[in-house]
Amino acid sequence: MNSSNYKSPLSKKIAEFIVKNRFPLAVLAVVITCSFATGILRTNFDASLSALLTESDPYLEELDLMQKAFPSNGEIRFAFVANTGSTIFETSTLNAISDLKEKFAVIPKTRGITTILEFISPETQRRLFIKSLDEYTDSELIDLGNTATTDRLLTTNLLSQSGTLTFAIINVDTQSASNSERLEIANAIISLQEELRISNPDVNLFANAEVLLEQSSQQDMLDDLTRLMPLVILLCVLVICFCFRSFTIGACILSHVGLTIVSTVGALGYLDFAFNNISVIAPLVVVIISVANSVHIISVFKQALNKGLSKKEAITLSMACNLQPISLAALTTAIGFSSLNMSSSPAIEDFGQIVSLGIVFAYALTLLTLPTLLTLITNQGRERSKTNASFLQPQLEKVIDFTSQHDRKIFISCSFLAIVTLLLLPLNETDFNRLDFIASDSDISEYYDAVSENMNRGLSLAYGIDTEIQEGALNPLFLKKVDDFTGWVAKQQSVESVISLAEVLKTINRIVNDDKKNTFHLPENIETNRNYLNAYRTVEANYLPLSSFVNEDNSIISFVVNASSMSNQEMIDLDNVITEKFSNIFSSANLIHGSGVLLFARMDELVTIELLQGYSISLLLITLCLIFGFKSIYFGFLSVIPNLLPATIVFGFWALLVGQLDPFVMMLFSISIGLVVDDTVHILSHYLESRREGKSKDTAIAYSIKVAGPALTITTLVLALGTTVLIFANTIYFQQSAKLLVPIVILALILDLLYLPSILKRFDNRFKTQEVMTS
Repeated sequence: MNSSNYKSPLSKKIAEFIVKNRFPLAVLAVVITCSFATGILRTNFDASLSALLTESDPYLEELDLMQKAFPSNGEIRFAFVANTGSTIFETSTLNAISDLKEKFAVIPKTRGITTILEFISPETQRRLFIKSLDEYTDSELIDLGNTATTDRLLTTNLLSQSGTLTFAIINVDTQSASNSERLEIANAIISLQEELRISNPDVNLFANAEVLLEQSSQQDMLDDLTRLMPLVILLCVLVICFCFRSFTIGACILSHVGLTIVSTVGALGYLDFAFNNISVIAPLVVVIISVANSVHIISVFKQALNKGLSKKEAITLSMACNLQPISLAALTTAIGFSSLNMSSSPAIEDFGQIVSLGIVFAYALTLLTLPTLLTLITNQGRERSKTNASFLQPQLEKVIDFTSQHDRKIFISCSFLAIVTLLLLPLNETDFNRLDFIASDSDISEYYDAVSENMNRGLSLAYGIDTEIQEGALNPLFLKKVDDFTGWVAKQQSVESVISLAEVLKTINRIVNDDKKNTFHLPENIETNRNYLNAYRTVEANYLPLSSFVNEDNSIISFVVNASSMSNQEMIDLDNVITEKFSNIFSSANLIHGSGVLLFARMDELVTIELLQGYSISLLLITLCLIFGFKSIYFGFLSVIPNLLPATIVFGFWALLVGQLDPFVMMLFSISIGLVVDDTVHILSHYLESRREGKSKDTAIAYSIKVAGPALTITTLVLALGTTVLIFANTIYFQQSAKLLVPIVILALILDLLYLPSILKRFDNRFKTQEVMTS
């Protein structure tokens, strides 16, 4: 191997300049890295679920409008769950609730608590518990339980219909709380929960709040980052040490990775980026890509040493040979991740931007530091004695022979597999679950499991109706339409109950008329409605305030649909039915969609569409880059084929075997071409160089596989093992990502070693007609 093997004068000049000035460039790289390093202290985390929402959804503006019309403070819910075969109407459980009432004030910014112990029925104005708990006998408590489970409002808000679960709801001001105060609130909740469990060991109790979800997400993010990052780096370095039979090469890789990560994370701090549930894993991806960048230069460097070249000559040759392919690979990989900017979800957008920035640092530091590291750290005589020169060469020879002997079978079988899996792709369904970002063994997961098992209902959907007229919500004709509309909604198969202002007014009317028959109806004039609401304000309960039904100027009302357990698509279908029915009944009022859960459900389709749009654009840009890099329109388009198939085949089999995806995992499909194009770039670069020298197809294929094959195999091994580490992450999202990404990168190598040669043998006829562009 000598410098004449690579014909690009520009690459050779750049390589010679870099190697000649390697020490000043390395010092410059270290200085830049140190300047960015201080930014690490400025990094922060955004664990809020709002970072995941797609900003392109028109419902997002309606959600903001709903929150302004019906402002509410945060809510902390403690769920008390009865033991098997009993109800919560036992002394031990009720004493635990009483204990919480006495101690809840230790949580900062709390404003009050609502429990079953002080419940007064709005319909009967009777108190459920009329004496202290220690005065009740077991039989009296059983009777109380029977009474409570028949109360419609109680079982809608505080108690399950079976009496096996009850909520204690604490009002807390989280709207004005800073991030540090929200974290303080979350920690106080956890401490109080543990204290209650210690003092009430026989009671099952679980706490939940938005601040707890954020705290749990942030803690899981930190755990994944601090626990998995060292493991990924160590694994990558050990793989390099094993493959190159050299600890000094491993030290070079470790130094390069360290500089890349410090520069990337530090720059993010200065740019005020906040890691979120998705982007927190980006540094791990940067580590893997950083290692892959170095491997190609190290591989050719080692081969050159074993050919008798000096370290300076070897690194110059390696830089010259690899400058174009690694530049092209870095550019196309960055384009693949930058395509995530097409998504309106801040979490996905940030992930793409962070990895793209990391790719820039990894590429720059590869050129600036690797020549110095390789010439300083490695021992020329020792490196020559290594067996790396023959590393994988016998296996690659077998691969070359296999593709030559079974060329037709490989082409037909791979093409058939691609077509079949392409047809299977539509079978994949996306279904977002916010708990995918929470560890499955956490207290919050147990809370949701307990509520789902005992309450036997799904999430509630909140809506608003805007009359656009002050006191328009008190108009009897309008309220009659609301009553008819909500009554129709309540009759839908998947709906358990509906609560609205119309229900409140009808209940008050019946109470005012001493519960007489036929008085459960709406008043007939605005003045009566106004008086009823003023009267309600004097007796309203914390869990059912009037401010949750009508806004200050009585122009907007809200209603809540309590639905049975359903999938995201079923929720969307129900919303579509409600929206369509509303437009048929109300001609002058506007329906406001005010549920965050509905936005997350709709996000499935929106994220998928945006990611596919981004994928299409990145595919086009990557193809243009390959056309320019290969100096051939024909080979630019031809190279796309093996890059499309890995994700298509893996997602096709996933559809057949599993069928359900988190919408955020869909971004793997979008970025996959940027990850796998590296293999194709290196093989085709060496193939075309050989063909332009007049070599035959078979000779050029064999040469490209022998030269690029070892490095590609190592980078694939690094990518696969590094990604496999994500299986040990706390969250389902990262586990699912690993299960898809590992087979994609492995399949990409297999297709480039087997399928790409069969494609080139059939479709490479450009050189005969001299249609390929020359340097």
